[in-house]
Amino acid sequence: MAGEDSSAPKRKRPMGLKARSSKKANAVTSAGAQEVADFADETTATVMLRGDDTNEIDELEGIFTSALEALGEGEDERALTLLRGTVHESDRLLRLHDTNGEGELEPRFYYIYGSALFSLAEASQDIKDRGVYLELALHRLEQAREKMGDGVEARVWMALAKVKLEIAAEAASDVDAAMQALDQAVKAFGANDEAAQVLEAADLVLSLADSQRLPVCASSRLIAWGMAQARRLLQTQPDSDECQCILARALWLQASAMINDDDEISDTLVFAKLLTEAVEVLEKTESSDGLVLRGEIEINLGNAQDEELDMEQWYTKAVASFRRAQEMGELPEQFVQFIDDFENESDSDESDE
Repeated sequence: MAGEDSSAPKRKRPMGLKARSSKKANAVTSAGAQEVADFADETTATVMLRGDDTNEIDELEGIFTSALEALGEGEDERALTLLRGTVHESDRLLRLHDTNGEGELEPRFYYIYGSALFSLAEASQDIKDRGVYLELALHRLEQAREKMGDGVEARVWMALAKVKLEIAAEAASDVDAAMQALDQAVKAFGANDEAAQVLEAADLVLSLADSQRLPVCASSRLIAWGMAQARRLLQTQPDSDECQCILARALWLQASAMINDDDEISDTLVFAKLLTEAVEVLEKTESSDGLVLRGEIEINLGNAQDEELDMEQWYTKAVASFRRAQEMGELPEQFVQFIDDFENESDSDESDE
């Protein structure tokens, strides 16, 4: 094997691989509303409320929920139609309310309105439009928060956190306001579903930290927040695969921040310590995602080794992790290629001895 002969050619180290994230939409049963196929101009396609005796806010929420469902199912065109319809009808209801001089609209209305605007911001390809949508979303969500008084719902705090994080990312600024909203959301989460909601929030902040859209200090704060939440949950749920993956990912991102633009590690001992802990956290994982993450971290540990033999040992462990993940389902192509490249080169090294 290579590493036993100093004259053997050095194995080329594979590049470290980035963390992955996926957006998740909560599935809620839709209610009311009529979708209107006004496709003469797709940008003006609308969704109309039925206008009968049903609660219009319930119907509005039904439209927005349908939009989230469409996004989750990859029906982007229909989702945009429904999101525009939600905003269109929200604006109409607000104008009608102001004209008639009726009592205050319920806080839920502003939450739906602001959330739809945020979803449009995420879907927009135009930077200027994104900025406008985000500012409008923040305004409507702040109205929802103000009207709820001391009993602000967790979903409103979470929506505010998402908008403020995105505004910070667009401006490459600090995340103070977003962190405050995140902390308030965690306090407001119900006991029954706290873990799932906290993990979703942690996944969100780690994904943004990994996007490199924020200043280093802001990304570091998000990573530390996600890590702290995962450690806290693991105290009561030590066997939670989701918690293990979040903690390992946070450790990995913290270590990755120590690599400069020249691919040099500022402190190899700390780097190795962080990644070794991440691997240990994932030792008991039985999920495909956990095993793939473990394999990626093992690749990075291999890249950090000075000795060829040590490097190969970590790559061998990575292959084993990927193989186990492959047994559970389809393995992403880049990892299949890594296995093939590593094993083919190992066979070549053995034939040269």
